[in-house]
Amino acid sequence: MKWSDRKFQFSVILLLVALTASVLGLEVFSGDKSTDSVAYVNLERVFAEHPARTAAEQTLNNKAAQYTRQLEEEAADLSGVEQKELLKKYQGQLYELEEQLLAQVTKEVENIIIETAEEKDVKFVLEEDYVIYGGCSMTDEVLARITQSWQQAAE
Repeated sequence: MKWSDRKFQFSVILLLVALTASVLGLEVFSGDKSTDSVAYVNLERVFAEHPARTAAEQTLNNKAAQYTRQLEEEAADLSGVEQKELLKKYQGQLYELEEQLLAQVTKEVENIIIETAEEKDVKFVLEEDYVIYGGCSMTDEVLARITQSWQQAAE
């Protein structure tokens, strides 16, 4: 069969129409309306506006000030090599604390995104930077839940 054959062209078009109709028919009669629902979240904004950010920065700053005082006190009697090792030790401890705080916030944000998506019957949630077209933003809802969660915890 050649594409120039009218019957072949008609058959291909008819087949495509039938396939499209069957796919649309399955979509209409499907009980799961959310199979293709996609949302996105601006994670940069979520982390920037998260109440834990300020608390984490405060904790890290306090710990850094404490380590600086300790380093000044302990380093007076140490050689240059020993001072560098002590500095590395304190930097490592600050790094571990930062990682721990970040992991807690990340887990909380992830859980809230999942809860919000389940309530909205969303199957896929993407980072906003990777969305070219379509979907709906859940950023405001996620931030509202985070704020509410932190307010309830403070009470």
